Amino acid sequence: MKPETCYKLLEDVVKELSGATNFDKANKIVGEEDRGGYIAALMAYKLKKSLALVKWNPPGLRGALCIDFRNSYTHGKMYLHGVKKRDRVILVEDIIDTGGTLIAMIKLLRNAGIRILSIVAVAEKIGYGGLERIEKETGLKAKCLIRVACDGKLSKVQN
Repeated sequence: MKPETCYKLLEDVVKELSGATNFDKANKIVGEEDRGGYIAALMAYKLKKSLALVKWNPPGLRGALCIDFRNSYTHGKMYLHGVKKRDRVILVEDIIDTGGTLIAMIKLLRNAGIRILSIVAVAEKIGYGGLERIEKETGLKAKCLIRVACDGKLSKVQN
């Protein structure tokens, strides 16, 4: 059996994330290209907003914003183009575990004078402390659609 993400699931995710926060005052959606980028792109398209993606590899273009990061499975630098001072953004992510990726993205955006209106994610991995860490280190609360417990063998959605 091959894993597949069906159209209906993508449609439901976009619909639910669209209702998780008010996107009206945002002029841009920001996501991280490795995993959550496709969700950020779907949201930007659906809501008719501009899109900027944080990348893990240097883009080779002048003017990239850069910051060090560490998450639950890797570390390095993040790079960002396509934002300007006083942009009003909503961060869109797929899964929050330790919060390291989002914390670095928040710092990167704040250092550039960009206003973060909200953070939305599809899921929180239970037991990693990411939501609490994000709030403690940045003062921002991320909203997640579902909570997932992972024991290494099986993932289970919890409410």
